[in-house]
Amino acid sequence: TMFASPTRAFAPARCARRCASSQTPRIRAGLLDAFRSPKASKHVAPAAAADATTVARLERAIALTDVRDGGAVKPTTTRRAIMAGNWKMNPKTASEAATLAALVGAAAGMDGESARACEVLVCPPAPFIADVARILEGTGVAIGAQNIYHEASGAFTGEMSAEMAKSVGCTHVLVGHSERRTLFGETDEVCNVKTRKIIDMGMTAVLCIGETKEEYEAGQVKKICARQLAGALAGIEATEMNKVIIAYEPVWAIGTGLTATPAIAQSVHAGIRDWVRENYGNAVANKIQIQYGGSVKPESVDELMQAPDIDGCLVGGASLNADQFGRIFNYDVAPEGPTRLWAEEVVACGNQLGESPVWSVERQMLYWVDAPSGSLYSWDLKSAPTKVNFGETLGCVALRSNNTLLLGLESGLHAYDPTTKALTFVSEFEAGLNTRPNDGRTDREGNFVIGSYNNAHRVDAQPIGGLWRLPANGGALEEMLDYKFRCSNCICFTKDGSTMFFCDTPTRRIYQFDYNPRTGPSNRRLLYELPSSMNGGPDGAQCDANGNVWAAISGAGQVIRITPRGEVDLTVELPVKQPTSVTFGGPGLNTLFITTRAENGRIDAGSLFACQVFDVAGVPEAEYVDRSPVKGDAVSANIGPVRPGRPGAASAKFCTQCGVAFDKPTARFCAQCGTARR
Repeated sequence: TMFASPTRAFAPARCARRCASSQTPRIRAGLLDAFRSPKASKHVAPAAAADATTVARLERAIALTDVRDGGAVKPTTTRRAIMAGNWKMNPKTASEAATLAALVGAAAGMDGESARACEVLVCPPAPFIADVARILEGTGVAIGAQNIYHEASGAFTGEMSAEMAKSVGCTHVLVGHSERRTLFGETDEVCNVKTRKIIDMGMTAVLCIGETKEEYEAGQVKKICARQLAGALAGIEATEMNKVIIAYEPVWAIGTGLTATPAIAQSVHAGIRDWVRENYGNAVANKIQIQYGGSVKPESVDELMQAPDIDGCLVGGASLNADQFGRIFNYDVAPEGPTRLWAEEVVACGNQLGESPVWSVERQMLYWVDAPSGSLYSWDLKSAPTKVNFGETLGCVALRSNNTLLLGLESGLHAYDPTTKALTFVSEFEAGLNTRPNDGRTDREGNFVIGSYNNAHRVDAQPIGGLWRLPANGGALEEMLDYKFRCSNCICFTKDGSTMFFCDTPTRRIYQFDYNPRTGPSNRRLLYELPSSMNGGPDGAQCDANGNVWAAISGAGQVIRITPRGEVDLTVELPVKQPTSVTFGGPGLNTLFITTRAENGRIDAGSLFACQVFDVAGVPEAEYVDRSPVKGDAVSANIGPVRPGRPGAASAKFCTQCGVAFDKPTARFCAQCGTARR
């Protein structure tokens, strides 16, 4: 099934409802099962050939992503949301049920059915159905049954037939609710028989699927959902799917007060829609309503309903309170706050720490690294990614002229030729320090700017790393900042190259600098500081054509777009918590690729994600080239160039042990820790 596909060919991602409301068909190609548990190798991993069907689907998807006015064309949908209240075995008496129905009817009639953004459905206990239907007549609220038996009549004590349910006003029936699966042993086969009967009676089946806590923690969510869908819908034709609604209910969230984050819910809903697409075609997939049903509350519904593949909610406890249920089905279709986009997993590469995505316009190729494993990935979006392992930590990759690459390995900077596999040493990097290359990007004039990572920064918290420039003429590394830091990130440049962005991740602050490719950065000023309410810290970033910074917030499960005014006007939501870096790529430079790191309990953590951007495009990534600024500019700008192979040697400004600046130019020992100046 699509759920099992570890490599997904990118397509227009699912945009926020408030700015587009849905998506063109998404495609996924199952090409790389071995990447679920990648093994280190000194050689390129063999790429599985893409079959003709996969390539054709990819070409159709790319054709739908033309850039107009600087962004991709936004698709549309005609799906209408549906909010369903499952009263379960509540309330206790007929009079209480009548009162609740009257209050729900009043809430539904307040604005009128045409004014609501969704359909409304209530599913009372069987003894109350007729009375509730009578009370709600004319309000636009539909009536559903919580269960039926598939036989029309007979010796089936305690059961209600579909014919009976329809005769008292039911238009919908719940099938396969988790409580019926758990308490009454309802199997996928039983669900299939009931679904068949409901459709034959001209009613709509609300098919409930979902995983247990154990299955969720084992990373089996999509596998379980696919199995339940296949079982319950066996023999159901595409022409009959207009009588099916799918309700995803994570069992671990029902009645517990826990709710899957909107990004997690969206990820599962997107997978469900993909399963429908693969089995029933685009037309059915684009029309079918998929509800979310996991402890939905008034305070969570607005955020959930921004997700483009969530078409309503199956509400339990909150539907027994008319005010709460009314707030849910009168949800805010355009809540205040940043626009939301939703990233989808496109390559299940299982990275420990994915980093440094770089798109080559000339080669139409995406590169990224898995830092701890020392692996370099490359992907042309059509066939399986390839992987090369270098046997040591690989912090970053940059494009280099002549179709070669520049690598930030722990042993130093190296040039790498993907064709010949030749690896050529270029420069040492902070020799003698417990650091390694981390974030790096080429400026618009072809100089490579790279920052370091204190390997012990989570322990000793000492700022000992520097920001360096490898000149385009291939000269010695030059230090660019007059202060040290712990973990370099967010290095990127505006389209005209006049502004550079940078952060020391533990400080949670992103700075912008005036930037001159000859003299380096100056005039540091704060662009954005993470609010105390946000987890994590800024990681890798990229700048778009309008000067906005797209920063991965590792720990928050988001990429945020920061305007030149320092305001967050858009967020990209991920189902994993640790996005690490971003870049723009694809034929129109309007696909945002996002690397992530591994985390417990998420099989998709460490995967490559992607999101279609609709209002702006990226800027072609610059190559490191042999085009040098005038010699001496770095010296005159006080960006001390250093001797080849010994960054920080001779006239070091900072102690190599603790990172503190020497108090005098002539000082021979550090005033802080006593280490000799080197």
